[in-house]
Amino acid sequence: MRVFSELPPSVRALTLPGRTDPALVFLHGLGSAGVPAFGAVAADATFEGRERLLPDLLGFGFSDRPLDFGYSLDDHAAAVADLLDQRNLTSVDLVGHSLGGSIATVLAYRRPDLVGRLIVLEPNLLPWDGTASVEIARQSEAEFVDTGIDRLIAESDPEWASTLRIADPVALHRTAVSLCVGPDPTVQSMLESLTVPRLYVYGDRTGAPSQESRLASAGVHFACIDNAGHVMMFDNLAGTVEAMRAGLLL
Repeated sequence: MRVFSELPPSVRALTLPGRTDPALVFLHGLGSAGVPAFGAVAADATFEGRERLLPDLLGFGFSDRPLDFGYSLDDHAAAVADLLDQRNLTSVDLVGHSLGGSIATVLAYRRPDLVGRLIVLEPNLLPWDGTASVEIARQSEAEFVDTGIDRLIAESDPEWASTLRIADPVALHRTAVSLCVGPDPTVQSMLESLTVPRLYVYGDRTGAPSQESRLASAGVHFACIDNAGHVMMFDNLAGTVEAMRAGLLL
């Protein structure tokens, strides 16, 4: 008889039912969770009738937080791939914010059968390409678990702090380190090499990425959200939904 501790770690997800041709999948950012990050977007009338899947990445939200898991971008992408395989979903429309955009790109690169369109919202493209992830990764795992996580929560805005409190500190640190180290090839190289329709979304307060011309030459489309920063879903929900709607027509 198998006991619970021997079961593989589980990625838990909220599903809004609808047709699966294709499903729409949202991947949240570092220290966040599926519903807080994308619940308002997924529930918008624009996407009614589509099956919408909002996973919590391993170590975050309500998903399992195994201590023997590496939490690299490839590890997270493989766990999401397992979730899609379990649900017999292929060629999904995949949306990812920040960390989630990086994982979404890795997933599309490693498992092209699973992704039909890709929308990334200010993903980390290159090693040490971030702010919060760099701050976390510069600490040792032990230091971050002992004191760093509490300091980060205390210094964060209320929305992010609320999901940081339920994130596993080990998972958060290992994921941040993986973002800073990056996969091989880089997320940027993966994004450039993909052949599926790709949309890069950024807030006007953040500005276009320095790699815009290179990515555009590789066929990546761009959308700028007015009156928005890095977390554009909160800053301008309507603008984010409209950009995504246009991206799904590419």
